[in-house]
Amino acid sequence: MMEMKLKKKDKCVLRALLESGRLSYSELGRRCGISRQVAFERVKKLSEEGVINGFSVCLDADKLGFSFKAYVLIIAKPEEKLRNELAEFLRNSKNVRKIQLLFGRFDFFIELLFRDKEEMTEFIRRMHSFGAVERTETFIVYQTIKDKPEDPFMECLSE
Repeated sequence: MMEMKLKKKDKCVLRALLESGRLSYSELGRRCGISRQVAFERVKKLSEEGVINGFSVCLDADKLGFSFKAYVLIIAKPEEKLRNELAEFLRNSKNVRKIQLLFGRFDFFIELLFRDKEEMTEFIRRMHSFGAVERTETFIVYQTIKDKPEDPFMECLSE
């Protein structure tokens, strides 16, 4: 996919929204030197073009009782039907935050959140019950040093 060329004002709008997605259009316009209506139109245009995929809230997993975070790498058997069943199970699992398909030795990379070790153990057991799972490698997070998914975008959006 080709990189999109953004106007200076669009970059300003995106930076401001990454810093605080709760800005009003008036405040967004003030920060970027444009009117409230122009700020609204820029956000609408960037949404329609798919640059903005939506707005969300960043929740504190620990405060909501999800203090157990893990990553699992999966080597799956090659049968497409089995892989599709596994992918469907993962898509529908409440503990799965992210599923990524990989090139290389592993086929799936999944990010998971659990309330405790027992919940994780049950999930891994259910996942292994699928005929598609050949092997897994699980990584349990004991401390997060940085969690700023917006950081890679901030530099490319600078003037």
